Amino acid sequence: MEDRAHVIQVTMSVWLVVDGTLRPRFLIRHGPAVHRETHETHMMYRVTHWTVEAEYRRDVGWHDELRAATEWCREQIETPTFLSPERSGYGSAVTVEEQKRRWDAGLDPYTGRPRG
Repeated sequence: MEDRAHVIQVTMSVWLVVDGTLRPRFLIRHGPAVHRETHETHMMYRVTHWTVEAEYRRDVGWHDELRAATEWCREQIETPTFLSPERSGYGSAVTVEEQKRRWDAGLDPYTGRPRG
């Protein structure tokens, strides 16, 4: 399977994750993070959902390693969004729940056949 996500290092501690059409999807920054309960400071990789306007960006995850952060981004890019019922190849409706169940089972969400 071809790689649908690419990681571009922008600066020493910032990476941009783009999808297969080179559209920016996530921004990964390495920096300090303060634990809410213990107030300890840790160096972590913060994953932010990318938007052009910085005030609309939102944090979606924290990871200890760059590899874990990039793998999480790749998984999010490769997983389709199931927002509404779709039509299968033979015309019947496939509900959002059925699409998710098929995807989790390793099947095509619309046809129910093995992916690949």
